[in-house]
Amino acid sequence: MIRFWFVLHSDREILIGKYAKQNVEIFGVISDEPLTKDFTKTFTLKTEKINEENIEIRIKIQTNRYAEYEYGQKLKLKGKLLVPFNFKSNSGRTFDYINFLLKDEIIFEMKKPSIEIVSDDNGGLISKNLFKIKQKFLENIKKVLGEPHAALAGGLVVGEKSALGKDLIDDFRKAGLIHIVVLSGYNITIVAESIRRMLAFLPRTVGIGLGGIGILAFGILVGGGATVVRSCIMAVIALLATFLHKDYSAGRALFIAALIMLIQNPLILLYDPSFQLSFLATLGLIILSSPIERRLGFITERFEIRGLVASTLATQIFVSPYILYMMGQLSIIGVIVNILVLPIIPLTMLFVFLTGIFGFFSHFISQITAWISHILLSYELFIVRFSANLPFAYIELPKFSFWIVIGFYASYFVAFVKFSSIFSQFKFKKKSST
Repeated sequence: MIRFWFVLHSDREILIGKYAKQNVEIFGVISDEPLTKDFTKTFTLKTEKINEENIEIRIKIQTNRYAEYEYGQKLKLKGKLLVPFNFKSNSGRTFDYINFLLKDEIIFEMKKPSIEIVSDDNGGLISKNLFKIKQKFLENIKKVLGEPHAALAGGLVVGEKSALGKDLIDDFRKAGLIHIVVLSGYNITIVAESIRRMLAFLPRTVGIGLGGIGILAFGILVGGGATVVRSCIMAVIALLATFLHKDYSAGRALFIAALIMLIQNPLILLYDPSFQLSFLATLGLIILSSPIERRLGFITERFEIRGLVASTLATQIFVSPYILYMMGQLSIIGVIVNILVLPIIPLTMLFVFLTGIFGFFSHFISQITAWISHILLSYELFIVRFSANLPFAYIELPKFSFWIVIGFYASYFVAFVKFSSIFSQFKFKKKSST
């Protein structure tokens, strides 16, 4: 990883010295799905030539919100190459934006360059068609739901949160529900389980094979971020364990998924918050969820409320120190909000999915399922907005040392080892007495 980092930084310094703040002419291909924000559209360009010199790097392009660009287009751009810089949040924390981009080999940015489309069919055929299906699906939803319901629906089902807007995303963060609109492992689990049930009628081998293909296709469809990749790898491992008649260990699958991702790009360990938080949240769920649930006997099991509370507490305990270190803000009503919202998320995803799919065939039928979707989404939006505006919804802390975070996780480890030992002794004595 150290060598990989130094090679990237060495190349970066050479290119910055040669091209930084220079007006250049670039030929390249859009290598990801463009992201539409409030006032801009951004995408990553994989370059082929810079000023007639063959150079393959990635550049983050920012252009007009309503410009029509898509994955796989070859472009000719003219503009100034800008060097990214780190920036501070309101709480005084510095975000390492330079290395965050560099982990994806992005060295420069260009803002509102002059752009000419050279050709259209340069990306992968599967990715291109999946992105087209996704965009048509989102258009179907927008026709019958309206905003912000359509934006939330897109975030739930295909991770499309760009239309939510900064204020609403902040409300989701304050309410402790941001994970449902950034396509977390929770959403992927629902999708994987739905695929498994839909294919249950098929012969075992065929069902497992198609299930794996379906999960991988969904991962490509939604953009393949760190959380999605981790969840999809774990889901495929689970299918493989079923195929081989082996026991599935979520902990082992998590570490295998992390290892595969780190081999492909070691820099995500240090510079990708999505990977870091996804790994911590899943590890907390695996280690703490069952022990916590066993001690919540006073909470009803109806509608899986007890399991929901346990899993929410487990993930909050594990990710809170790191979230506070990175962002300085933590929801303190997240457990209650999750209990109020998460039980209806699978149902919401189902009706949103049906609304988008029916939109390919019949606008009238799509409106029927959209009516139910609208009711469910309205409830979720109400809970989020109401909760986020409560005076005690979240806490903010000033910047503190990373050693405090290390201390928290060290104490977690000691407590886990100690209590595991106590529980195992208790079980041993109980078995001996019988």
